[in-house]
Amino acid sequence: MFKQNYFKVFCLFLFFLCVSCSKHDNSYFPLNKGVKWQYDVVLETQDGLLNQKYIFKNLGEDELNGTPVYLRQSLDGSILYYENSDEGIYYLGNKDTQTINPEFHEDRQLILPSKLIVGTEWEDTTLTKLLKKTVPSQKSAFELIVEIPIEVKIESLNETVTVSAGRFYNCMKVSMEGFDFKDLGNHGITMVSVEQTNWYALGVGLVKMERLETAKRKALGKATLLVELAKFDSD
Repeated sequence: MFKQNYFKVFCLFLFFLCVSCSKHDNSYFPLNKGVKWQYDVVLETQDGLLNQKYIFKNLGEDELNGTPVYLRQSLDGSILYYENSDEGIYYLGNKDTQTINPEFHEDRQLILPSKLIVGTEWEDTTLTKLLKKTVPSQKSAFELIVEIPIEVKIESLNETVTVSAGRFYNCMKVSMEGFDFKDLGNHGITMVSVEQTNWYALGVGLVKMERLETAKRKALGKATLLVELAKFDSD
């Protein structure tokens, strides 16, 4: 169950990407059919360290309620839906194809505005799902899943990033941060904060992501997620 939740969190993080579609897609997050990514993912929580590898593949164009969309399939079989509008790029939701009767789960969010300019800012929200503490003696776990308002900003368009897949130049750096006070019932009111930085390479997409979630509640402390591109294939 923990690994399944972990993977769903990673999918959510990938919603904050730039999308543009053409036959030879040279955007910050290509959606042309056949493009495939493999990532090395490291999660560190109060429960310890977890290493995983995840794969995403573009399936091409389709329609959702008469609207042109672009599909991406994740390792667990889930299908992610994107729309490219005049205002910007939107994540529309996902469908879990492993269920008996797959249903589309709507979750429309602005990913990036149409004009990518350094200093551009916008508001959004994010869910915390990394903060978790297992109590073996009680065979139970406390998991903090709350919505946090965040400020998103394009910091740079000329970053250099080195990961397993290689060195990438002129990357776009996007930062996200925010906090809120949450009532945890018997555990009292706690401040929860989120910080995340994404780097995207033209013609490749997400090459690196770092995320930090912190809760003032001592039992949860903090959790980090590191995502780095290990392999990239384009038909």
